[in-house]
Amino acid sequence: MTDRSRRLWGVVSILLIIVLVLAAVGAWLVRRSFPTVDGRAIVAPLNASVDVVRDAYGMVHITASSTTDAYRALGYVHAQDRLWQMELIRRVGMGRLAEAVGAAGIPVDRLLRTIGLWEVAVRTEGILDAETRDALTAYAEGVNAHINSTKGRRPLEFDLLGLEPEPWTVRHSLLVSRLMAWELDYSRWMDVTLGVLVERFGLERAMELFPSWPGDAPLIVPAQERKARALGFREFLDAEQAARRVLGWSSLGHGSNSWVVAGSRTRSGKPILANDPHLMLMTPGRFHESHLTAPGLEVSGLCIPGVPFVIIGRNRAIAWGLTNAMMDDHDFYVERVDDPVHPTRYEVDGSWRPLSVREDTIVVRDGDPIVLTIYATHRGPVVNRIEAAAKFSRELLSMRWSGHEPSNDGRAFFMLNRATSWSEFRSALEHLAAPAQNIIYADTAGNIGVQTSGRLPIRPEGHAWLPSAGWLSASDWDGFIPTSSLPFSYNPRQGYIVTANNKIIGDEFPYHISHIWEPSWRAERLHEVLRGDSLITVEDMVRLQLDVLSPLARRVAPLIVSSVPESSASNTERRALVYLRSWDHRLQESSPAASIFEATYNRLVTETLADELGPDLLSVYDTLASMPLTTVERLLHRPASPWFDDVRTPAVESRDDIIRRAFSAAVLELSDRLGPEVRTWSWDRIHTVTFEHAFGADPRLALIFNNGPFPVRGSHSTVSVGYYTLTQPYRMTVGPSTRQVYDLSDVNRTRSVLPPGQSGQAFHEHYDDQIPLWLSGGSRIVPMDPARVERTVTRRLRLEPER
Repeated sequence: MTDRSRRLWGVVSILLIIVLVLAAVGAWLVRRSFPTVDGRAIVAPLNASVDVVRDAYGMVHITASSTTDAYRALGYVHAQDRLWQMELIRRVGMGRLAEAVGAAGIPVDRLLRTIGLWEVAVRTEGILDAETRDALTAYAEGVNAHINSTKGRRPLEFDLLGLEPEPWTVRHSLLVSRLMAWELDYSRWMDVTLGVLVERFGLERAMELFPSWPGDAPLIVPAQERKARALGFREFLDAEQAARRVLGWSSLGHGSNSWVVAGSRTRSGKPILANDPHLMLMTPGRFHESHLTAPGLEVSGLCIPGVPFVIIGRNRAIAWGLTNAMMDDHDFYVERVDDPVHPTRYEVDGSWRPLSVREDTIVVRDGDPIVLTIYATHRGPVVNRIEAAAKFSRELLSMRWSGHEPSNDGRAFFMLNRATSWSEFRSALEHLAAPAQNIIYADTAGNIGVQTSGRLPIRPEGHAWLPSAGWLSASDWDGFIPTSSLPFSYNPRQGYIVTANNKIIGDEFPYHISHIWEPSWRAERLHEVLRGDSLITVEDMVRLQLDVLSPLARRVAPLIVSSVPESSASNTERRALVYLRSWDHRLQESSPAASIFEATYNRLVTETLADELGPDLLSVYDTLASMPLTTVERLLHRPASPWFDDVRTPAVESRDDIIRRAFSAAVLELSDRLGPEVRTWSWDRIHTVTFEHAFGADPRLALIFNNGPFPVRGSHSTVSVGYYTLTQPYRMTVGPSTRQVYDLSDVNRTRSVLPPGQSGQAFHEHYDDQIPLWLSGGSRIVPMDPARVERTVTRRLRLEPER
C-alpha cells in the first residue's frame, strides 16, 4: 500500500470513528430518558413495595398492597411513558404554551386563558371528596417521584425546548379532563359556524346547511339583532381557529362507536362489549393501558395520561365504553355594555351589573410579555375580545358552558372502576358532568345497558341556536337535568344496544338534548349486522369494528352512475363507471371503485357549496365532521335545489349537472395522480394516515417524531372510520384511537390495540409498535388472572419505598 493510500485509509478510519462516536452519543442522548422497566427503583412516597410488570407491547400490570400505592405507581408509570405529553397538555390547558414555544403559542394562550379552564380546575379542587382527592394526590406523588429521580434524563422534547417539568398537582389532573371536555364539545363549534353562515346567507338558507335543525326551532332574539350577533361569532371563530391550527385540531370528527350484545345473542351466553373512540390520531396516542390490582380495586383498561382512573375498561364484574353524547351544553349571549372600548357594566332587565374585568399576562419565550384583558358576565367569559385585532362594539358575546361549573368527574370514574352492578354504575355516573357521554354497560350477570351522562341545561325560554338576548334574565339557564332523568336503556328486548353519536331518543323526550348528531351511516350498518339471527362471538365483534361497507355509497353510487351518460363519457370515464356499477360499496384498501366514489363525492360537495361559501367559509364548514357530506346527501333528494346552481355561470345548473361535473373532475384528478389505468386506482394509494407529533409540523423534526404515512381503509361513512377534510382530501386525521372488545364470559379474553404504542418517547420500542396491528385489524389479548398475566410478562420492575 502506498503512503497516499495509507493516508487516505487513515482519514476514512478517523471519519468512521467520528461517525460511530456521534452515533453512540446520539443514541445515548435519546435512550438516557427511556424508563427503567427491569430490576428495582426507589419511589420515595410508597408505603410498601409495588410490582410493575409489562408485556411485549409495554402494557402495564400493577400489583400493590394498597390502593394508595397503586395510584402512586400508576403516576410513576405514566410519567415514565408520557411525561412530555402530560407537560404539553397542562401547558395548553393553563394557557402557558407560549412560555415554552414562543410566539406560535400565543393564540392558544389567549383562547385558553379567556375560557378559564385552569380557574375551573382550581375551583373543582375545593369540592373533591376525600377518597377522590386522596387518589389524585397519590397519583401526583408518583408522577413527582419520577420527575425528581430522572433529573438530567428528560425525554427528547424537553431537551429540544430547554424545559424542566414542574411538579404535578391534583389541579393538573383536573385540568386534563376538563381540556378534553372542551375539545370534545360539538355544540360550541356548531353554534359559532351557524352564526357566521347566518351573517353570509341569512337564517333560512343557513338552516339548509344544518339539516338536523327543525324549521320550528325557537329564536329568542328578534330578527333585527341577527347581523350583530353573527359579527360577534366571527371574532370568536377567528380566535378559536388560530388556536386549533397550532394544536392540530383540524376537524370535529370526534365521534365513536360502542355497542354491546346480550348473552342471549352470544355464543358464550354472556355479553360482549365493543368500543372504538374516534379521536385525532396523534403521536403519542390519547390513552395509556394499565391493569391495577390492590385490596378493594382491580380494574383494567385505558387511562388518559395525567389522570389515575380507567376511563374505558372492565373489572371482574362489569365493562363499559364511551361515545360522545353530542349534548348541547353551550349557549351564547349578546351583552349590551356601557362603553365599546373599556366596558365596565352590562345590562340585565334594564339595570346595569358590574362586568368582571381581569388583567392577565402571557409570558412569551424570546418575546415581550402580552397583557390580556379578560371580561366576563355572570354567565361566563366574553369571547369576541380574545384576539388583539377584535373590533370594538357595544355588544359583547358571552358564553355559558356546563363545563365551567365545578364538578367531581374524577369521582365518577373512581366509583365506576369499582362498580359491580347496574345500580352502582348509574350511581357513579351521577358525578360525570363533562364531557357529556353515552356510557355503554355489560356485566357478568348477563345485563346490558346504556346511560347518557352530562349536565343538560334547563332553558326556560327554550333552545336557541343563535345567541340569546343577554339583557334579559329570562335567557338564563335554570339549573340542570338530573342524571337520573337523562335517557337510559336496560336489557332491551332486541338484545343489543348501539351508540354511534346518533340521535339518543325520540322527540317524546321532554328536554332538548341536541339537534346535531353524526350521520346515521355507522349506526345503520351496526344495526344491520347485529339484528341478524346468528350467535355473536368475540371474533365477530372484532370483524365488525373493521367493517367498511358504506350506506352512503350504497345510496349515492347508483345515482352517480345513472347521472353520467356513457355516450358523452370519455374512455377513462366509461371504465370508471364499470367499476362503480359492479362495486359492493366497501371501502377496501384494494378497491378502485372506493377511490372513484370518494373523489366524486368530495368534488360533488365542493362543486355544490364552494361557489356560495367561498374558500374561507368552506374551510370553516369543513371542520364540522361529516356535516358537509350529510348536507349534500340530503340535497340530492332535491334535484332543483338552488345550492346546485353555480352562481359563477350564467346557466342554471341542476343536481345532475353538478354530479356529471364532479365525476369528470374526479376521474381527471385520479388520472393525474395515479395514472391512466383505472384498475390501479386502489383506495390505499391515496387514503393514508400519519400519526403526527406536536413537533411534526416542522419538516426537520417530522422524520424523528411522526409515524406515517400508512395506507388505510374506510371513510366517513363506514364503521371502520377514516375521517379526512375536503381541504386535505384523503389524509385521514380522525379514526379509531383504540379498539377494545370485552368478553364478559372470560376476564382473560379482552381484545385491545392502542396505536401508535404505549410509549411517548421517540425511538423507544413501544413508540410505534402497535401501528402494524392496528393497520391489519389485529389486536392483543389482555388477561387479568395472575397466572395468565405471568405468561405474558417480558419486563419486571419492583418499586420500593425509601428506607
